[in-house]
Amino acid sequence: MLFALLATGAILSLAVIWSIVQKNRFAQNVPTIEPWYPVVGNGLLFFGKNDIKKFHKLRKAFDRKDALFRLYLGPRMLLCTSDPTVAQAIMTDANCMEKPYVYKFFNLNEGVFAAKTHIWKGQRKALNPAFNSKILESFVSIFCEVSKTMIQRLDTVGKGDTINIMEHASRCTLEMVCSTTLGFNVDIFDQIDDMGHKIEQFFYIAARRILKFYLHVDSIYRWTKDYKDEQTLRENLDVYGMQIYDDANNRFSKGSMNDETDDDKTEGFRKPQIFVNQIFTNTIRKFERQEIIDNIITIVGAGTDTSATAIAFTFLQLAMYQEHQQKVYEEIVKVFPESEPHITTEALKKLQYTKMVLNECLRLYPVAPILLRENTADITLCGGVRVPKGNILTIDVYNIHRRKDVWGPDADEFIPERFSPERSAGRHPFAFLTFSGGSRNCIGSRYAMISMKIMMVYLLKNFRFKTKIREEDIRYKFDALLRIEGGHLVQIEKRA
Repeated sequence: MLFALLATGAILSLAVIWSIVQKNRFAQNVPTIEPWYPVVGNGLLFFGKNDIKKFHKLRKAFDRKDALFRLYLGPRMLLCTSDPTVAQAIMTDANCMEKPYVYKFFNLNEGVFAAKTHIWKGQRKALNPAFNSKILESFVSIFCEVSKTMIQRLDTVGKGDTINIMEHASRCTLEMVCSTTLGFNVDIFDQIDDMGHKIEQFFYIAARRILKFYLHVDSIYRWTKDYKDEQTLRENLDVYGMQIYDDANNRFSKGSMNDETDDDKTEGFRKPQIFVNQIFTNTIRKFERQEIIDNIITIVGAGTDTSATAIAFTFLQLAMYQEHQQKVYEEIVKVFPESEPHITTEALKKLQYTKMVLNECLRLYPVAPILLRENTADITLCGGVRVPKGNILTIDVYNIHRRKDVWGPDADEFIPERFSPERSAGRHPFAFLTFSGGSRNCIGSRYAMISMKIMMVYLLKNFRFKTKIREEDIRYKFDALLRIEGGHLVQIEKRA
C-alpha cells in the first residue's frame, strides 16, 4: 500500500514537472540565470541567505547584457529584463497591465496597488482628479506646516548628534498623507506612528515570501510564523483603517464632504475632491467598504514610505557630497530668501538644480527596485519571443538605472547634472522608472515631488548635514522597497 502511494506520488510529480517543461518550452532560447536546478530552479541563490545577501545575489543575477532572461522561483519561471526598450514594450502594452499572483501576498487586493486590472481601471479613473493641479496647490500650505513641525522636532537634537533621517522623514510624510489625501487629523489618532511601522512590517513579510517559492502554496504558508504575524498585522491595520474610514464616513454622512462655496464652482464644474472625499462622493463608481480600507492602507503605506525613503537617500547623499548640498542650499535661498518662505507650486518649479538632485537620488536609489507584470494575452517581445498569456514579466529598475550604455561610464556615481536638459536630451524614455511607466504608473508622482521639494526647502534652510557613511559602506537589504542596513545616519548642525 505504501509503495503504491509513493509510486503514485512520484508519477504525479513527474507529470507536473513535464507539464511545466512543456509550458515553458517557448522560452528555451532565452538565457537562464545560473545556477539552475530541477524543481528548485534558482532558489538556492537565496535559500538560507540573510536579506543583505539576497539583495546582492538578485542584483548580481540581474546585471547582465541579455535583453531578456529567465529566473526560476522553484518551478515558476519569470521572464526578466534590465533593458529599457523591453521595459517600454511591456509597460505600454495593454495586455501587460495585470499584477501577477505574488501581489496577493500583500493582501491589498481591492486597492489600486494590487487590484486586478478590471478593478484598477475603474478606481484609477475615479481617483485621478484627486491628484490634479488645483488639489496639489491646495496641499502646499499643509506640506509647509508639517515640514515646520519636523524642523521643531529636529531643533531638539544636539549639535553633532547622529540621527536616522529616515525616522524623521517617515513621521513627516505620514502626517502629510493623513492631513492631505485622507483629510485626517493625526492629533486625534495617537497610534498613527504604530500604523506606519506595522505597514512597513506587513510589506516586508509579503516581500520575503516572494523569494521563498515553497511558501507560494497557501496550504504550506499557513503553517508558518510569517503567516501568523501577517494575520496579526492585518487585523491591527484593519482596526486603524476602520478608524480613518469611520472618521471620513462620519463627515460624509453629515454632508461636510460636499460643502462648496461660490468660489469653488467654476463654469459649472464640480469642486476637485481630495483622495478620501473622491472615494466617498464619487459619481463615476461606488467604492465598497473593503476597497476604501485597502486604499487607505495603500495610500498610507505607499505615500509615506516611498517619499520618506527617497528623502532619506537624498539627504544621505547631500551629507556625503557637501559641494552639492551647498549648491542646493544656495538655489533654495535664492528662490526663497525670506526666513519664512512663501512657497507655491510655481515657485517650486524654479528649483531646477534641486530637482536634478532629487532625480539623481531616485535614479541611484529607486524606491521600488523591481516591478512585476503579467500578460493577459499572447505578446511578442525582443528577438521575436512569443510569450503565451499568463507569464510573469519582471522589470529590473535598479539595474536599468545604472546601465553604462544609457547613463554613461560614470553611471554608478552621484552626478545631478546628468539630469540637465542638455544631458537628458535623447535619453531613452524608459531609462528612468522611479514612478513606474505606462498606464499603470504611480498615481501620486506629482504629489511626491512637490512634498519632497518642500521638505528639502525647510531642512536645508535650517540645517547642514554631514555623515560618516561613504558610498562603499552602504549595504542594501531585500524588501518591498529599497532598504539599507543600519539606517540613513547623518549629523545635523543648525544654520545661523
